[in-house]
Amino acid sequence: MINKEAYLKKLEAEVEQAQAKLAEWKAKAKSAAAEGSAEVEKAADKAVDKAKDTANKAKDLSKDAADKAKDLSKDAADKAEDLYSKAAAEAEDIYDTLKAKMKEVADASDDAWEHLKDGVESAWDKLSASIKESANKLKG
Repeated sequence: MINKEAYLKKLEAEVEQAQAKLAEWKAKAKSAAAEGSAEVEKAADKAVDKAKDTANKAKDLSKDAADKAKDLSKDAADKAEDLYSKAAAEAEDIYDTLKAKMKEVADASDDAWEHLKDGVESAWDKLSASIKESANKLKG
């Protein structure tokens, strides 16, 4: 049987790993927005250069294509940012629940903490599952 202190230290280490993953997702959300802006600028620049080398009609068509590429790139960046942000927010909610359960265990008497362990394990399982599910969505 694991003692309360060892159990809490183990959970704290796992929670720190989860927090690192959340920080990574938040950074990726910001990065996705920035990369989307850079991609928009590249697409627009490329379309403008190509338009300069063609007739007026082709130039107009290229500008339309650049505008559409810009819109698509912006949409993709917004979707990526939204996906990372939602995954992080969901994991943070579960993390808050887990921290509350861990506090209950820490504050519990030596006889009572074993009864609270199931709640902590359940919260940890939810956080772990949420992180794995989000990671799979973000890969796909």
